[in-house]
Amino acid sequence: MYIKKLLLQETYPEVRLIREVVFKLGTNFIVDAGKDREKGNGVGKTTALKLIDVCLGAKDKKYIYTDYEMDSENIDLKDYIHESKIQVALELVDKWEDDDAIHRELKVDLFKGGKKYIDGVKYKESDYWYELNKAIFKNNQNVPTFRQLIGMFVRINQKFDNNKFLKYLDSHVNAAKYENIYSYLFDLQSQDMSAEILGLKDEIKEKQDDIQHLKKINRFKYVDVINQKIGILEKEIKELSEDLAVLIDTTKFKENEQKINEIKLTYSKINDLLDESMFKKKRSVSILEGAKKESKESVDTSLLEKLYEETTQNFDKLEKTFIELVNFNEQLVQNKISYFKKQVSKWSIKINVLEEERENLFKEHKNVIMLIEENKIDEYTDIQERLGNAREDLGRNKQIITVYNELNNQLSSTQEKLDTLLDSLEKQEDSLSIFNQKFSAYSKMTNGEGYVLYHKEKGFPLAIEDIEKGLSTGTKKSVIAAFDLAYQAFAVEIGKMTPKFIVHDVIETLDRIALESIVTIANDVQCQYIASVLKEKISNHPSIKNEDIILTLSESERMFKM
Repeated sequence: MYIKKLLLQETYPEVRLIREVVFKLGTNFIVDAGKDREKGNGVGKTTALKLIDVCLGAKDKKYIYTDYEMDSENIDLKDYIHESKIQVALELVDKWEDDDAIHRELKVDLFKGGKKYIDGVKYKESDYWYELNKAIFKNNQNVPTFRQLIGMFVRINQKFDNNKFLKYLDSHVNAAKYENIYSYLFDLQSQDMSAEILGLKDEIKEKQDDIQHLKKINRFKYVDVINQKIGILEKEIKELSEDLAVLIDTTKFKENEQKINEIKLTYSKINDLLDESMFKKKRSVSILEGAKKESKESVDTSLLEKLYEETTQNFDKLEKTFIELVNFNEQLVQNKISYFKKQVSKWSIKINVLEEERENLFKEHKNVIMLIEENKIDEYTDIQERLGNAREDLGRNKQIITVYNELNNQLSSTQEKLDTLLDSLEKQEDSLSIFNQKFSAYSKMTNGEGYVLYHKEKGFPLAIEDIEKGLSTGTKKSVIAAFDLAYQAFAVEIGKMTPKFIVHDVIETLDRIALESIVTIANDVQCQYIASVLKEKISNHPSIKNEDIILTLSESERMFKM
């Protein structure tokens, strides 16, 4: 797909066109001809690129009128957008200057509560992305997602300048997801196989996180620590049991052995129930303390409000107001506190009842239950308490081992499935070598050095040879341009369905040779290289023609014409 037009229009009280930007093949420069050379971005050249990204599903529409780094808003522009119901539209076409070309029109309402449309049909956000994935990438499986893929073609960050290269997504995206993305873009594996590998890697990461969480909450680094504790506790329980036996009158014990066994069985059951009740009370107290702490902490209503705005976009009308939802959230926390207070009270009562039963059993059968010597009652009580604590600790540590072994077995099983799958993969044609022929040539034109992309066996899936030694901002920008243009040529050669456009911001740091080379390559590849730049940076460039400048902005001619 190519970009034909970008349109801005008012929709209230009536439809009125604000601006129409017409694109062409090759280079498309959005120029800042303003007088403020210090800022260089005050007239909206970057905003024009952000609007393209918004049409392609970017979430943060508010950064059209908000400066993230300065934490300030253009109130006049914000009010204008909301009051006049401003809408942005992007016209895409699958073939350039062809009567049979398929046209797709993307529209996004920039105002609060606005919707998204494709060819006049309204879509909720997730469906909008899915439809774009099918239309632009022919990716009907939706793995990787559209926003994961489009970021390599539209290198725009709604908040600040985007200098990211291979790791072009948010920091929370892990290496497994990047491997799935690049596998799709470079046809390293079949899409089904790549999706299955990603699923197994995500499952492995989840199990690893569960094991780390288990270790963290139980405060151990190595499972052998727990096994050692179990051994120590079992030995302690045996020794305490032997100490209790020493306190017993063995002669009378033999005479009442059957009765003693019956009482000991009842006593043991009470102890087991008591241990279970204490454990459940301890858990309830822990959860209750967490809920109380949560209720004292201030809720970040800005995040809730953003979620509410996104939900409003996906549904025509919500029955609850934002304040009602905030109150509802607070009520949930209070309900949680109330519930676990009752649970703590419930298990406290249960513990008291069981302790009373145990005490009554002991008193009622004092002369039979253990036949303890009269002067050893205090010692017996102390040993019995220590024995109870040891048994409780033993049960808890055995439970930890059980959970750990279950998680570890699941992790091993999933890892085995992944290893089997990777071993079964057939070697496919090395598409990276096709890409590198172009990347090396283009980077040599822009930088004087031919870089190559290679696949890594561990960690992040791809790397660029020698780039780790460090690059200046300008050099990095030119290498990124060479990379993206090489991918455009690569996609044409292997017949890959991808966007036929590249969108870059802030290219002022490019030197003259790099800029002229990019223009030459973009025209040769027959893709669209769309970038914003200060007018003075492209003046007197023989390779840049007047028609390459598709939009000129200044203090008197801003993007929204206000």
